[in-house]
Amino acid sequence: MLKKGADILPTTEQGLTCIRLCQALTNFYRSIEILRLDERDGSIFIFAGEELQIKIIRNGT
Repeated sequence: MLKKGADILPTTEQGLTCIRLCQALTNFYRSIEILRLDERDGSIFIFAGEELQIKIIRNGT
């Protein structure tokens, strides 16, 4: 569990998954609208185009 108010950084697994997904999205000419690290639970959110939403949890899945 993450501590409230602690500085949260993405895990190595999250970072690698995020790079792979962003590369794949741009290969298919999808714009990445928002890329955000949720400080509440450490998840990474990617919003691409108008309808695609991706959540990457701490273990990189």
